[in-house]
Amino acid sequence: MTLALTSMGMLSSVGHDVVAACAAIRAGITRAAPIIGTDVLDLDSGEMIPVTGHPVRGVTEGFHFLGLWARLAERAVRNLIAYGQLPEPEQAAFWSACELLVVTPSLVPARYPVLDEPIELDFLKQDYAETVLEVTGLAIPRTRIRAFPEGHVGVAAALEFAERSITGGHAARCLIVAVDSYLEPDTLDWLASRQRLKHGDHPVGLMPGEAGIALLLEAPRAAETRQGRVDAWVQTLALTDTRRPLEAKDGRRDGIALAEALSAVLPPRAPFRGDLLVDLNGEEWRAREFGSALARLGSTVAEARVVMPALFLGDTGAASGGVSICVAARAFARGYARAPEAIVLSLAESGRVAALRLVSPHTPGTARSTS
Repeated sequence: MTLALTSMGMLSSVGHDVVAACAAIRAGITRAAPIIGTDVLDLDSGEMIPVTGHPVRGVTEGFHFLGLWARLAERAVRNLIAYGQLPEPEQAAFWSACELLVVTPSLVPARYPVLDEPIELDFLKQDYAETVLEVTGLAIPRTRIRAFPEGHVGVAAALEFAERSITGGHAARCLIVAVDSYLEPDTLDWLASRQRLKHGDHPVGLMPGEAGIALLLEAPRAAETRQGRVDAWVQTLALTDTRRPLEAKDGRRDGIALAEALSAVLPPRAPFRGDLLVDLNGEEWRAREFGSALARLGSTVAEARVVMPALFLGDTGAASGGVSICVAARAFARGYARAPEAIVLSLAESGRVAALRLVSPHTPGTARSTS
């Protein structure tokens, strides 16, 4: 597997474009703020205090569910077009051969009470993805829409599909759009009821965030033909399932599946000294699984630099894998990456885990074997 990442778009609490957002993360900037309307009891003072989160100011206020997702997606796609200097949205010669892969949270009624029961993918295609096409003006045929409601591993699942579609000749390129918000009232109630939110009396919880990500993937030869800039080579992907969802009684994870996925994408030369971007968010189960995987691999990854974007953005859910890809690619571009390769790790509440290796576009011969 080798795909060219030829453009990126990003909307987050620390920047409304991919360059500003990744620069802010690099500088350690965070814009956490109290979330009015979601309070928890502080045992020291005996008072109710607001939960702290990472809102995307000026964009998501007053919007919920599909409307909020469409707002995040629209801004991310527009940034992707500007950043990559891509053809305008109405240029059918470019966009009609593109698949739109929308990545969203898992649509479970416990988180979204508006849903009476688990829904079919056609709902996401018709009620959400087609709205994205309308507001962005992209000339992508409706028949080329695919949906991946898989939370933290959704971007990896979409990349797996993109590789099959592009190398199989079904599409010239794939546009992945990933959005999520843990700041919606229903989602905050869902997190609070499961004691997953971080506050003074619960330091091992998450800080809710929200983000929108857009990634354009192409075959290396297609990118070369149109003289497109390559931000990173997406080389190796491993996606597996622990079969231990977070809410199961036997939901404790031992890191075996994550270690296997990480081993599958490690470069042949050891040890790995690059950046290891992981969606740790403050929750104990994630730290335990990640730590157990590292312990199993020992010296193979002992010299890697661990990068945790959630420290600056909060937990961005289904967008988190895309955030890590953008952070890694911008590190290549700006020259502050630890090495010319990086690995992105994603851990989902469903039990699925993913590992993805990215290589700097400046690495000689990276795409030589690719059609």
